[in-house]
Amino acid sequence: KQWYQRRVAITAGTNGSSRDPGLRDCTVSSITDISPTVKLLKLAPVPKQQVTFKPGQWVDFFIPGTDMIGGYSMCSDPRSPLLELAIKYSTHPPAHWVHKSCKAGDDVQVRVGGDVHLEPSSGAKAVLLVGGGIGINPLLSIIKAGVDSSTKYHLLYSAGTLEELIFWYDLEEMSVNHENFTVEYFLTRETVKQLGSNNFVKFQSGRIISETINKLVDDWKNVFGADGIRCFLCGPPPMIDYLSKNVEVKCEYEKWW
Repeated sequence: KQWYQRRVAITAGTNGSSRDPGLRDCTVSSITDISPTVKLLKLAPVPKQQVTFKPGQWVDFFIPGTDMIGGYSMCSDPRSPLLELAIKYSTHPPAHWVHKSCKAGDDVQVRVGGDVHLEPSSGAKAVLLVGGGIGINPLLSIIKAGVDSSTKYHLLYSAGTLEELIFWYDLEEMSVNHENFTVEYFLTRETVKQLGSNNFVKFQSGRIISETINKLVDDWKNVFGADGIRCFLCGPPPMIDYLSKNVEVKCEYEKWW
Protein backbone atom coordinates (compact mmCIF):
# COMPACT_ATOMS: atom_id res chain seq x y z
CA LYS A 1 0.00 0.00 0.00
CA GLN A 2 2.34 2.72 -1.23
CA TRP A 3 -0.26 5.40 -0.58
CA TYR A 4 0.30 4.95 3.18
CA GLN A 5 4.05 5.61 3.13
CA ARG A 6 3.95 9.41 3.55
CA ARG A 7 1.78 10.99 6.21
CA VAL A 8 1.59 14.36 7.88
CA ALA A 9 0.78 14.91 11.55
CA ILE A 10 -2.81 15.01 12.70
CA THR A 11 -4.30 18.38 13.59
CA ALA A 12 -2.65 20.31 16.39
CA GLY A 13 -5.63 19.78 18.66
CA THR A 14 -4.77 16.10 19.26
CA ASN A 15 -0.98 16.15 18.96
CA GLY A 16 -0.61 15.54 22.69
CA SER A 17 -3.19 12.75 22.90
CA SER A 18 -2.33 9.11 23.55
CA ARG A 19 -2.20 6.90 20.48
CA ASP A 20 -1.62 3.24 19.77
CA PRO A 21 1.86 2.65 18.34
CA GLY A 22 0.82 1.02 15.09
CA LEU A 23 -1.65 1.29 12.23
CA ARG A 24 -4.31 -1.30 11.56
CA ASP A 25 -5.48 -2.34 8.08
CA CYS A 26 -9.24 -2.35 7.52
CA THR A 27 -11.62 -2.97 4.65
CA VAL A 28 -14.79 -0.96 4.12
CA SER A 29 -17.61 -3.41 4.84
CA SER A 30 -20.46 -1.01 4.04
CA ILE A 31 -21.28 2.66 3.67
CA THR A 32 -24.78 4.07 4.08
CA ASP A 33 -26.50 7.44 4.31
CA ILE A 34 -27.96 8.10 7.75
CA SER A 35 -28.77 11.78 7.13
CA PRO A 36 -28.43 14.20 4.21
CA THR A 37 -24.93 15.11 5.45
CA VAL A 38 -23.71 12.02 7.35
CA LYS A 39 -22.58 8.60 6.16
CA LEU A 40 -22.11 5.57 8.38
CA LEU A 41 -18.92 3.73 7.56
CA LYS A 42 -18.46 0.16 8.80
CA LEU A 43 -14.89 -1.14 8.77
CA ALA A 44 -13.76 -4.74 9.07
CA PRO A 45 -10.22 -5.17 10.44
CA VAL A 46 -8.16 -7.55 8.35
CA PRO A 47 -7.46 -10.96 9.91
CA LYS A 48 -4.89 -10.92 12.74
CA GLN A 49 -5.13 -7.12 13.04
CA GLN A 50 -7.92 -6.71 15.59
CA VAL A 51 -8.77 -3.11 16.45
CA THR A 52 -9.42 -2.64 20.17
CA PHE A 53 -10.56 0.62 21.73
CA LYS A 54 -12.23 2.04 24.81
CA PRO A 55 -15.70 3.62 24.67
CA GLY A 56 -15.26 7.28 23.76
CA GLN A 57 -11.99 6.96 21.82
CA TRP A 58 -11.33 7.95 18.20
CA VAL A 59 -9.14 6.93 15.28
CA ASP A 60 -6.70 8.64 13.00
CA PHE A 61 -8.17 7.70 9.62
CA PHE A 62 -5.85 7.12 6.65
CA ILE A 63 -7.19 6.97 3.09
CA PRO A 64 -5.55 6.40 -0.30
CA GLY A 65 -4.20 9.26 -2.34
CA THR A 66 -3.64 11.97 0.27
CA ASP A 67 -1.33 12.83 3.15
CA MET A 68 -4.20 14.40 5.07
CA ILE A 69 -5.40 12.43 8.08
CA GLY A 70 -8.98 12.33 9.32
CA GLY A 71 -9.96 12.06 12.96
CA TYR A 72 -13.29 10.38 13.81
CA SER A 73 -14.77 8.98 17.01
CA MET A 74 -16.16 5.48 17.05
CA CYS A 75 -19.91 5.14 17.53
CA SER A 76 -19.81 1.35 17.80
CA ASP A 77 -19.72 -0.92 20.82
CA PRO A 78 -16.08 -1.95 21.43
CA ARG A 79 -17.29 -5.55 21.56
CA SER A 80 -18.55 -5.39 17.97
CA PRO A 81 -16.41 -7.06 15.28
CA LEU A 82 -16.91 -4.02 13.04
CA LEU A 83 -15.63 -0.50 13.63
CA GLU A 84 -18.35 2.10 12.96
CA LEU A 85 -17.71 5.75 12.11
CA ALA A 86 -20.42 8.32 11.35
CA ILE A 87 -18.72 10.92 9.16
CA LYS A 88 -20.21 14.30 8.34
CA TYR A 89 -19.56 15.81 4.92
CA SER A 90 -16.85 18.44 4.59
CA THR A 91 -14.27 19.46 2.01
CA HIS A 92 -11.49 18.06 4.21
CA PRO A 93 -9.99 15.33 1.99
CA PRO A 94 -10.76 12.26 4.17
CA ALA A 95 -14.40 13.27 4.74
CA HIS A 96 -14.79 14.29 1.10
CA TRP A 97 -13.41 10.91 0.01
CA VAL A 98 -15.86 9.04 2.25
CA HIS A 99 -18.81 10.95 0.80
CA LYS A 100 -17.76 11.07 -2.85
CA SER A 101 -15.49 8.11 -3.60
CA CYS A 102 -15.59 5.47 -0.88
CA LYS A 103 -17.19 2.11 -1.61
CA ALA A 104 -17.40 -1.32 -0.04
CA GLY A 105 -14.15 -3.23 -0.47
CA ASP A 106 -11.88 -0.17 -0.26
CA ASP A 107 -8.80 -0.43 1.95
CA VAL A 108 -8.06 2.09 4.71
CA GLN A 109 -5.92 2.23 7.84
CA VAL A 110 -6.71 3.41 11.35
CA ARG A 111 -4.83 4.18 14.54
CA VAL A 112 -6.72 4.33 17.84
CA GLY A 113 -6.20 7.31 20.13
CA GLY A 114 -7.79 9.47 22.78
CA ASP A 115 -7.63 10.04 26.52
CA VAL A 116 -11.31 10.72 27.21
CA HIS A 117 -13.18 7.45 27.58
CA LEU A 118 -15.36 5.53 29.99
CA GLU A 119 -15.45 1.80 30.51
CA PRO A 120 -18.36 0.05 32.27
CA SER A 121 -15.96 -0.98 35.05
CA SER A 122 -15.09 2.66 35.89
CA GLY A 123 -17.15 2.64 39.08
CA ALA A 124 -19.29 5.62 38.06
CA LYS A 125 -22.79 5.51 39.51
CA ALA A 126 -24.33 8.04 37.12
CA VAL A 127 -23.09 9.31 33.75
CA LEU A 128 -24.36 12.47 32.06
CA LEU A 129 -23.66 12.68 28.34
CA VAL A 130 -24.16 15.91 26.41
CA GLY A 131 -23.84 15.78 22.62
CA GLY A 132 -24.29 18.22 19.78
CA GLY A 133 -24.65 17.11 16.16
CA ILE A 134 -21.99 14.65 15.03
CA GLY A 135 -20.65 14.78 18.58
CA ILE A 136 -23.05 11.95 19.41
CA ASN A 137 -20.48 9.44 18.10
CA PRO A 138 -18.26 8.78 21.16
CA LEU A 139 -21.22 9.17 23.51
CA LEU A 140 -23.14 6.48 21.66
CA SER A 141 -20.17 4.15 22.03
CA ILE A 142 -20.11 4.81 25.78
CA ILE A 143 -23.84 4.11 26.04
CA LYS A 144 -23.67 0.89 24.02
CA ALA A 145 -20.80 -0.41 26.12
CA GLY A 146 -22.38 0.35 29.48
CA VAL A 147 -26.13 0.24 29.10
CA ASP A 148 -26.29 -3.35 30.37
CA SER A 149 -24.62 -2.37 33.65
CA SER A 150 -26.21 -0.92 36.78
CA THR A 151 -24.87 2.59 36.05
CA LYS A 152 -27.40 5.32 35.33
CA TYR A 153 -26.95 7.00 31.92
CA HIS A 154 -28.73 10.16 30.78
CA LEU A 155 -28.17 11.76 27.38
CA LEU A 156 -28.90 15.34 26.33
CA TYR A 157 -28.63 15.40 22.54
CA SER A 158 -29.10 18.38 20.22
CA ALA A 159 -29.07 18.91 16.47
CA GLY A 160 -30.33 21.54 14.09
CA THR A 161 -33.19 19.45 12.74
CA LEU A 162 -34.74 16.06 13.33
CA GLU A 163 -33.20 14.91 10.05
CA GLU A 164 -29.72 15.56 11.48
CA LEU A 165 -30.50 13.96 14.84
CA ILE A 166 -28.74 10.78 13.77
CA PHE A 167 -29.26 7.53 15.69
CA TRP A 168 -32.30 8.79 17.56
CA TYR A 169 -34.26 5.68 16.61
CA ASP A 170 -31.51 3.52 18.10
CA LEU A 171 -31.40 5.68 21.21
CA GLU A 172 -35.17 5.40 21.63
CA GLU A 173 -34.99 1.63 21.37
CA MET A 174 -32.25 1.49 24.00
CA SER A 175 -34.22 3.75 26.34
CA VAL A 176 -37.26 1.48 26.02
CA ASN A 177 -35.24 -1.68 26.69
CA HIS A 178 -33.03 -0.36 29.50
CA GLU A 179 -34.44 1.36 32.57
CA ASN A 180 -31.03 2.84 33.45
CA PHE A 181 -30.84 4.85 30.20
CA THR A 182 -32.87 7.98 29.48
CA VAL A 183 -32.55 10.61 26.76
CA GLU A 184 -33.78 14.12 25.93
CA TYR A 185 -33.65 15.63 22.43
CA PHE A 186 -33.21 19.29 21.49
CA LEU A 187 -33.71 20.84 18.05
CA THR A 188 -32.09 24.22 17.47
CA ARG A 189 -33.45 25.12 14.03
CA GLU A 190 -36.77 23.31 13.93
CA THR A 191 -39.77 23.88 16.17
CA VAL A 192 -41.67 21.09 17.84
CA LYS A 193 -44.86 22.07 16.02
CA GLN A 194 -43.23 21.30 12.67
CA LEU A 195 -42.78 17.67 13.68
CA GLY A 196 -46.37 16.74 14.36
CA SER A 197 -48.39 16.21 17.51
CA ASN A 198 -46.98 12.73 18.19
CA ASN A 199 -43.53 14.17 18.93
CA PHE A 200 -44.29 16.88 21.50
CA VAL A 201 -42.98 14.86 24.44
CA LYS A 202 -39.82 13.61 22.78
CA PHE A 203 -38.38 16.76 21.25
CA GLN A 204 -37.67 20.18 22.72
CA SER A 205 -36.93 23.36 20.80
CA GLY A 206 -33.78 25.32 21.56
CA ARG A 207 -30.25 24.66 22.73
CA ILE A 208 -29.00 22.69 25.70
CA ILE A 209 -28.40 25.28 28.42
CA SER A 210 -26.34 25.12 31.59
CA GLU A 211 -29.40 25.44 33.82
CA THR A 212 -30.76 22.14 32.49
CA ILE A 213 -27.54 20.36 33.37
CA ASN A 214 -27.12 22.01 36.76
CA LYS A 215 -30.63 21.06 37.86
CA LEU A 216 -30.08 17.45 36.86
CA VAL A 217 -26.69 17.31 38.59
CA ASP A 218 -28.14 18.78 41.78
CA ASP A 219 -30.82 16.08 41.82
CA TRP A 220 -28.26 13.37 41.14
CA LYS A 221 -25.96 14.50 43.96
CA ASN A 222 -28.69 13.63 46.45
CA VAL A 223 -28.97 10.12 45.01
CA PHE A 224 -25.50 9.17 43.78
CA GLY A 225 -23.21 11.59 45.61
CA ALA A 226 -20.97 14.13 43.90
CA ASP A 227 -18.10 11.64 43.53
CA GLY A 228 -20.32 9.11 41.75
CA ILE A 229 -21.16 11.41 38.82
CA ARG A 230 -19.25 11.68 35.52
CA CYS A 231 -20.08 14.16 32.75
CA PHE A 232 -18.94 13.92 29.13
CA LEU A 233 -19.34 16.56 26.41
CA CYS A 234 -18.89 16.28 22.67
CA GLY A 235 -20.06 18.81 20.11
CA PRO A 236 -19.23 22.08 18.36
CA PRO A 237 -16.51 24.22 20.05
CA PRO A 238 -18.90 27.05 21.07
CA MET A 239 -21.17 24.53 22.81
CA ILE A 240 -18.27 22.90 24.66
CA ASP A 241 -16.76 26.23 25.68
CA TYR A 242 -20.07 27.54 27.00
CA LEU A 243 -21.13 24.43 28.92
CA SER A 244 -17.71 23.60 30.38
CA LYS A 245 -17.53 27.10 31.90
CA ASN A 246 -21.09 27.27 33.21
CA VAL A 247 -22.05 23.89 34.61
CA GLU A 248 -21.55 22.79 38.21
CA VAL A 249 -19.87 19.50 37.46
CA LYS A 250 -16.47 18.54 36.07
CA CYS A 251 -16.76 18.02 32.31
CA GLU A 252 -14.63 15.59 30.35
CA TYR A 253 -14.11 16.21 26.63
CA GLU A 254 -11.61 16.05 23.79
CA LYS A 255 -10.49 19.42 22.47
CA TRP A 256 -10.02 19.19 18.71
CA TRP A 257 -9.53 22.90 18.16
